[in-house]
Amino acid sequence: MKENTRFFLKVTTSHVLTYILCGMIAQSLFSYWNWIGEQTNWRKIDDSIILQLLPIFQLLRGILYGIALFLIKDSIVYSKYGFLKLYLIMIIIGIFNTPAPSPGSIEAFIYLIPSNAPLGVKIGGMAEILIQNLLFCLIVCKKWRELKNKIIKNK
Repeated sequence: MKENTRFFLKVTTSHVLTYILCGMIAQSLFSYWNWIGEQTNWRKIDDSIILQLLPIFQLLRGILYGIALFLIKDSIVYSKYGFLKLYLIMIIIGIFNTPAPSPGSIEAFIYLIPSNAPLGVKIGGMAEILIQNLLFCLIVCKKWRELKNKIIKNK
């Protein structure tokens, strides 16, 4: 039970932290929020209550990841290339094969008119998502206690 709770908290925390970190880095590298800020036909205004509740929504997303990943925990955590399995699952189902017409998905390619967003916005957004997912998977699947023991042993 204790291990399961720890895994659940690790997944939730990992999502929230990598989401914030990658978002901040991508914004500073690609400045795509400037372009997004100019879009008034599909973006909520900055003082929207929903946008102000962003941290709570990311916590909720982390909890949902925790629930879903708990179902495949043994397959990813106790596997040699578990992080890679999880990464492939995340990007295939969550990005490219999502049933919603989200940017970068097959559904968007089929149903949406190509975006007039600058190339930096398109590349930056996809890079952010792919890197955030990779970091998330590495953190979730890494057995930190074993790594700590190896480091201490080698000293």
